[in-house]
Amino acid sequence: MTTAPIRNLAHLASITLLVIAAGQAGAAVSNIDPEQQRVPDDFALRAEVLSKLIDQGHTRSDDATAHLGGDGRLGWEVPGSRQGIGLHLNGYFALGEDQSQNPKVAPGECIEIEGKLDYVYEALDEGDLPLFQIIPHYEFITYPNAAIRQNYLKWRQNYVGAEFWWMTPLEGVELGGSADWTLANSPRLFKGAFGTREFYQDAPFDLATWQLINFGNRNFKHYFAGNAQPPPAPNDVERGGFTTLDIGGKITLPLPWSTFWTYTQADWIYWVDSKDRKLMQARGEDVGSFVIGIGVEWRPE
Repeated sequence: MTTAPIRNLAHLASITLLVIAAGQAGAAVSNIDPEQQRVPDDFALRAEVLSKLIDQGHTRSDDATAHLGGDGRLGWEVPGSRQGIGLHLNGYFALGEDQSQNPKVAPGECIEIEGKLDYVYEALDEGDLPLFQIIPHYEFITYPNAAIRQNYLKWRQNYVGAEFWWMTPLEGVELGGSADWTLANSPRLFKGAFGTREFYQDAPFDLATWQLINFGNRNFKHYFAGNAQPPPAPNDVERGGFTTLDIGGKITLPLPWSTFWTYTQADWIYWVDSKDRKLMQARGEDVGSFVIGIGVEWRPE
C-alpha cells in the first residue's frame, strides 16, 4: 500500500507539523482550523501581530491586534494510529484604536479569548504513514471588552463538534471539513466549513496554503452578518447557507535559535451571499477583508 508519493507526503507533513503556527488557532478567521494538529505530543507558545481581528467573518477590531497563544498535547501511539488530548488557548489584544466598534476598541483592551479542548485520532497505514485525522472538540469564545447588552453572544458561544482531514495521494494536499453546534438552545448556532490545504517544504523554506468555504444556519448568520441582538428584525438574514470564503497562505522560516521560528501569513475573507453583503454594507461593515500576520513561535526540542 505504501508508495513513494505517500512517503514524500508523510515526510513533508512531519516537517510541516514542527513549524506550522497558529495564526488561525481557535476560529479567528474560519470555522475550521487550517493548522495541522501534531500528534502524539505537542507544545508551543507564540506571539504575532495582525493587521486586524476577524472573528468568523465579523470585524472585531479594524486596527493592529496582538495575538498571544499556546498549545499543549499529551498523546500515545498504538499500532495503526497516533492519538492525543490537546488544549489550545488564544487571546487577542488591541494595539490600535477602532472607534467604529460598539463598544469602541481602545489600545490595550482584550478583545477576544478562545479556548479549545480536543482529541486527535490519526490513522496510519502499514508503513506508519498518516492517512487521515478525526478531531472531536469543545470550543469556547468570548469578548471581554463587550458588555452583554452590547453583544448577546458574549457568554453563549460554547461549541461541540468535530473536524476531519484526509491526506490525499497527491503530495502535500489534504481535504477536510468541520461541523459545530452550540450547547445552548437559545440561540442554537450551527457552523461548519470544508476545503483544502496544501503544504510545500524546501528546507529551510516552508509554505502552507488553504482554500476554505464557511457556512452556518440562519441563527449563525443573523449574529455575524445580520443584527447583533435578538430577536431577528425585519429585513434580516432570511436563511442559512454559505458565509465566507477564506483563501490564505503562510511562509515559515527558522530563526538563528534552534527552537524558534518566524512566519508571515495572509488571509483574504469575503462574504459570498449577496443578501448578507447588502445587510452588512447598509451598516457600513466590510464584506471583504485582507489580514496580514507576522509572528514568532517557540517549540522545545
